[in-house]
Amino acid sequence: MRLLLRCLLLATMLTLFGCVWLRLLEVKNQLEDFDDHFKVVSTDHFLLEFLHPVLYADDFRELTRMEPTRIETLPKGSRWHVLFEKIDMNGKRDPDQRDLEFVLGFNAKSRLEVWDFPPPFLAAAPPQFLEASLRSLGKGEIFQDQRQLKVDPKDLPQIGAELPNQAHVKEGLGQPALELDHEDGRLWVYRYRVNTPHIEDDEGSRRIAVARLWFDPVTQTLRKFAGKFIGLKLSIDYRKFLSAKHAAHTDDQ
Repeated sequence: MRLLLRCLLLATMLTLFGCVWLRLLEVKNQLEDFDDHFKVVSTDHFLLEFLHPVLYADDFRELTRMEPTRIETLPKGSRWHVLFEKIDMNGKRDPDQRDLEFVLGFNAKSRLEVWDFPPPFLAAAPPQFLEASLRSLGKGEIFQDQRQLKVDPKDLPQIGAELPNQAHVKEGLGQPALELDHEDGRLWVYRYRVNTPHIEDDEGSRRIAVARLWFDPVTQTLRKFAGKFIGLKLSIDYRKFLSAKHAAHTDDQ
């Protein structure tokens, strides 16, 4: 009976996601042995290199139901640019144009081999925290009905990096679209609109991306980040990555 249930679950997964689901599972398995399958290059950008590429360009289209902003054809592959234009609460372009442009590099077989995170994004997700978050995904639990992957706090790596503060975030992302007091701290809201020639979205809501950042009202350091981009959700509680000693030092600042 248990084997039958597993077969039925697998059949349901394949029906919902097809081969994309299996490839995502393979990527998750690779993340468990991060150093064997990935390489991180961190300068002003954050490059995640896939040493054994699995995902296809068409998987990106199927998962996001959109086209990239533009595609560069290369001698051995292609480079996809996905531009998120910063907007205010009324949908008007940010005058400073602090946009976010993610770049995906595909090899000659159309498999994803490089993911480039832009410098402004790293203001809210510093390299050490971003890498730690990616490493932790391999230990996460998949909730099929909610299409979510959650990581138990005890499985999160402990790092000694400094938490970003409001000044650092504003230097990278610019002025937030909205600021207000929240029970979890001072809340900054950033809004973006994806620049794409096509997106499957009857109501237009999937074009809008929102990033919410909560700061400690005393130290002004970043506590949490939650974002929604083209239907994909990401949530990071930075305090859970800090060792007890470093967390105490941060609280005392």
